[in-house]
Amino acid sequence: MTAADLAAVVAGVLSLAAVAVATWAALLLRRTALELRAVAAEVRAEALPALMAAAESVAAAGSEIERVDELLDAAESISSRIDGASRFAYLALSKPVIKTAAVATGAQRAARRLRSPSG
Repeated sequence: MTAADLAAVVAGVLSLAAVAVATWAALLLRRTALELRAVAAEVRAEALPALMAAAESVAAAGSEIERVDELLDAAESISSRIDGASRFAYLALSKPVIKTAAVATGAQRAARRLRSPSG
């Protein structure tokens, strides 16, 4: 066997090994691609219904928020009306009550003076 023949045999063996390694890598890549496709289908099958349910929940929450906002507006309106009514009642009743209390105190003092012997 000559050096050229030996080189050809070594090149052939190395080429065969390279083809074997490339085939093995291609098979691993194909298996990984199939697994990835299966996982993607599973995620799609589970995620889409969950996403639809989440969208429905968000829509329901939005309508509830609008309802609560309307209730808060109504409560704020009632609160402002009650504040106005209590302010009106305070202004309408405070002066007469104060004057009545002052008159009663003055009448007590006058009655004490009239009843006292030195008076």
